[in-house]
Amino acid sequence: MVASRIKNQELSFHHLLFTVPEMVSLRQICFLLLLVFGSAFTTGCLEDGLPRSLKRAEALTHKGEFEAAIQILKQFVKDNPFNPAGHLKLGEAYELTDQTRKSIAEFREAISLLASRPKEQVEARINIVRAYLKVGDRKRAHLQLRAILRSNPSESVLLQVAGYVTNTYQTIQLTQGKSDNYSPAFSPDGRQIAFSSYRLDNGEIYLMDLTGRIRQRVTFSTDFNETTPVFLRDPNYLLYCRQPRTSRQITVTLQGSGSTRFFAGIYVSHIYNKTVQELLPIKLGVRAPSASLSGDQVLYESNLDGNLEIYRIDLRNQNLGQIGQVESERLTHSEKSDDGTPRYFPAEERIIFVAARDNVHQLYSLDVGKKGPSMEKQILKSNYDCYNPVISPDGRQIAFVAARDGDIEIYMMNADGTDVRQITNGIGISIHPTFSPDGSKLAFVSDRTDSFHIYLMDLNQPKTATVLAQYLRNL
Repeated sequence: MVASRIKNQELSFHHLLFTVPEMVSLRQICFLLLLVFGSAFTTGCLEDGLPRSLKRAEALTHKGEFEAAIQILKQFVKDNPFNPAGHLKLGEAYELTDQTRKSIAEFREAISLLASRPKEQVEARINIVRAYLKVGDRKRAHLQLRAILRSNPSESVLLQVAGYVTNTYQTIQLTQGKSDNYSPAFSPDGRQIAFSSYRLDNGEIYLMDLTGRIRQRVTFSTDFNETTPVFLRDPNYLLYCRQPRTSRQITVTLQGSGSTRFFAGIYVSHIYNKTVQELLPIKLGVRAPSASLSGDQVLYESNLDGNLEIYRIDLRNQNLGQIGQVESERLTHSEKSDDGTPRYFPAEERIIFVAARDNVHQLYSLDVGKKGPSMEKQILKSNYDCYNPVISPDGRQIAFVAARDGDIEIYMMNADGTDVRQITNGIGISIHPTFSPDGSKLAFVSDRTDSFHIYLMDLNQPKTATVLAQYLRNL
């Protein structure tokens, strides 16, 4: 592709060589060459066919060896000052090491070098938007976003743009009032959402439909807070976490800590006849339960052994009406760090969870379906904390919470950790994402109206370029 393009442009190249003034500078000559050869000097979308040194720097970055990568990239930029890919990669490396001002300078240079190719400018503009927001320069960030919208961007780019200024998809608020509402969970048929609400001076579990209308109260325990409801294989049964009510305020936890002792147990209630069963007593300190797609295996976190670890309960051979106390299987053994908020992948052979291996909360997966040593894999390597991961029903997407650029918002990415994009943006924080059974909707919690409320995002209705442009004009 590159060779044929150069051959076709040979005539105009020679014409330029014979018409360049004698006093022209080397920088001007190189810039003229860049205009003629276009992407023959760079890369398609700045990624395909990267020079060997850029690939080496990229590999070092993935390993977390940022300083070594930066040295290679600085030398590449020195030797190839008119290659926008070098400036872009160096800017990304600076951003990963919190050298934001330096990253902005590199992204600016990449944007300038790609002036004749607005489509390829988009990647550099997206990067500089993130950097501007990180240093609080919203005005320049919004100018770059407007420039992206003028370039007739693709749908995937529109989704990224939306994430920086508003919710990426059409979103409605389900719960109302001044009380806090949190921990949403879809019913297996996708028609109802179970959630916790602090509307009666303690946390209780309720059911509502997808318009926000309350259908039923499930728990009735004035001395406890019930949180994190989970539907089991029989949707008439809800499993949840119960802990003593110690004040008139509710604490919404992003990630537990093994160093802080807490008291919480796991219980099961029948939605209609109100029978309650204790599976794990409060003294054990268990939280963040979640169920497999089949609803008969339950994961949870506990700091019973001095740090936060992940455990599993197998309910496949249990009568849900008469479970009683159960035995648990410990899945993680990371004595030097906390492992928590586990979720199953749809096939139930792997789980995703959060761990702070290097003092940064990151997302990991663990094989749990086979006997023998379990294989742990880091899904996303970043310099910011990640929490609350959930897997889409088809196993292709992961939604999670990231504490990034001074804000706490929900992001989405492919299951292999690629194509990370922000999907919520608003005053306050957004947490507790959960997919509907068909994967078309995402419920989440946000305090953008001062109280924590539950919102419903339609993943089939992305914001259009027209809507985003109007939104930016109003900022």
